[in-house]
Amino acid sequence: MNAYRIVEVPAPAAADVTPTPAYLAISEIEAEHGRETVGHEDLADPPERLVAAAVPQRHSRHIHLIAVSDDVTDQPSEPAQVLGVASLDLPMDDNTHFAELWIGVRAAHRRRGIGRELWRAAEEHVLSHGRTTVAGWSAHGGEATEAEEAVHAESGVGRIRAADAAAIFARRLGFTLEQTERQSTLRLPIDPQTLQAWRLEAQSVAGQDYRLVQWVGRTPERWLEEMAELNRRMSTDVPMADLDMQEESWDAGRVSDYDDRRELRGMQTVLSAAEHVPTGVLAAYTFVVLPRDKPEVAYQENTLVRAEHRGNRLGLLVKAANVEQLADRFPQVRRIHTWNAGENEHMLAINIRMGFQVAAVEGAWQLRLTPRG
Repeated sequence: MNAYRIVEVPAPAAADVTPTPAYLAISEIEAEHGRETVGHEDLADPPERLVAAAVPQRHSRHIHLIAVSDDVTDQPSEPAQVLGVASLDLPMDDNTHFAELWIGVRAAHRRRGIGRELWRAAEEHVLSHGRTTVAGWSAHGGEATEAEEAVHAESGVGRIRAADAAAIFARRLGFTLEQTERQSTLRLPIDPQTLQAWRLEAQSVAGQDYRLVQWVGRTPERWLEEMAELNRRMSTDVPMADLDMQEESWDAGRVSDYDDRRELRGMQTVLSAAEHVPTGVLAAYTFVVLPRDKPEVAYQENTLVRAEHRGNRLGLLVKAANVEQLADRFPQVRRIHTWNAGENEHMLAINIRMGFQVAAVEGAWQLRLTPRG
């Protein structure tokens, strides 16, 4: 007989409410998995950030299911009563067939079937919301070597050790490894003259038709529509392998809403873009987000060069300029973490040149479900 049961964590009423024991526990589990897989907690969400992300909003729905010890009658009264978590993210504007999933179980409570029960509960939620595709990402310390049994990505690039616990678990549930991503870290500071040389080199190739546009914080009103288009292109123009993710619908209101969400979560945006002067469009952009609760850390988010503007060194231009801006405005940042699809050779080449070092590999797993009725 199981000594645990699965319950749903109530959504918080506001972003600034005190985290409940459930959210404290979810943060602990994320941190434990980070230490195990990549050797640090930089990528784990503190409980306050988890609370802010779970507040009901228009564009996506976050659901946390937790396994609690069977003496808990409703919600846990202390974090230790939470044995594992399944977190779901359901897009609401587009990709309404799709769900993102992460499952984590405390090390002390593994091999008791908790992960599988969390999956069953998550699957029930996925199907009840009309979703037919589930994708999840797993972190690994590195790729499998030639001497190790490996799971090869369907994209044809990247492999994960078949003996890794996450790989065993995902495959037992029927998930397929569609793609791998290289998680890389850039240590700061970088010599300012080196950054300037990269930017000037790229600008000399781009020429006078392109100029830098930069900001920190919210998107200026002038650029809301352009940022909507760039976000839409991020959903169509980057390597996705066979992940069942469809074009996203963006407008100025959604860009502004996402600015709101980042601020609620205590995240600061630092962005650099290249304007195509003859047309006034933003031809390329990159941005990092800085968590106020981890002042030495930055997360490299989207980087994109529009297809019709490629070949002008705009990727290097905006990335070098943004690290310059980051160093000037936030000199306390010491690490930038980024993720790139293994087949995205051009962007990986820029990152390698700038000094990003491979820190881990992530597996993108996918399972297609049979819809109800």
